[in-house]
Amino acid sequence: MRGKYKFREPLGIDERGCYITAGQLQFFLNRPKGKIRFKTFHSEFKKYYLTCCMYNIVYDMLEIDPDCATMYWDTEKECVSVSFRVDGKVAKALSVINTSFFDDNSDEESFGLSY
Repeated sequence: MRGKYKFREPLGIDERGCYITAGQLQFFLNRPKGKIRFKTFHSEFKKYYLTCCMYNIVYDMLEIDPDCATMYWDTEKECVSVSFRVDGKVAKALSVINTSFFDDNSDEESFGLSY
């Protein structure tokens, strides 16, 4: 996979327009048991995929409208955090992600990825 894709290149876009990038997937694959957890659509991968989808929605929206949200490093939580209006366009865009799609019964879902 290395060298084949650009870091921010989507590896497949699902029916809702959500995606994971090449860099994000490579980061997951580098984890202990990452490759097997990706191939088996383990719950750890599903959670990671959902996080990436939300991040990418906000990232893409910020490229179009830098004032729609604020993405920052939270020093207390030691992670990337986002703030936005609860009645704004980012909140509406994130509402398209149906978390029930990621329940433990969706083992055969490919998330728009092909391998």
